[in-house]
Amino acid sequence: MFRFLSVTILLSFLIAAPALAKDEEKSFFSNAWQTVQSYFPSVWAEEVDSSILSNLPPDPGAAGKATLAGIDSDNDGVRDDVQRWIALTYPNSQKTRAALTQMAKAKQIILLGAADVASARANADIADNAADCISYVRESILGLAGSDAYSIKGELRAVYLNTLLRTKAWLQHDSHLGGMFFTVPADLKQGCSFNPDAMPN
Repeated sequence: MFRFLSVTILLSFLIAAPALAKDEEKSFFSNAWQTVQSYFPSVWAEEVDSSILSNLPPDPGAAGKATLAGIDSDNDGVRDDVQRWIALTYPNSQKTRAALTQMAKAKQIILLGAADVASARANADIADNAADCISYVRESILGLAGSDAYSIKGELRAVYLNTLLRTKAWLQHDSHLGGMFFTVPADLKQGCSFNPDAMPN
């Protein structure tokens, strides 16, 4: 937020600057732009791996909402619309994409097994591990005790439960979990099905 506001203020200043002589104007804007770049080096250094976006499945559109399972054209356990959302929303964080993919797979299993009590209870542990993993990953990225993991989980839930049929299935699954207890491990990394520490970002 601070960076966004600072960039906005600086750019507004540049736009509102009075007209200068040509040479002075070139020097003024050139120096100002260099100042912005040097002040926010990490922002300009970020590059998106083109393969992340080029290998995405096509947008399933309305057809992807026609059934509970949706469309998973590459059979990776994640609906195509969700796979696209993860990649397009977090292209600069391999760890976050991996953690969200793990949770998306868990949610798919949950929705498809929501009608069965035994399946719902068994699948709850899978989802719990995925939630722990996201908490670990986002806390590590931010380097803070309080992370944005909660909001990210909510974002994914909203994307996943994008039809009435899917929302009903989720509520049905949830209704089977009464009386269950879930513990938080001392090391949240244990919930990950991959090694986030081996990933660069």
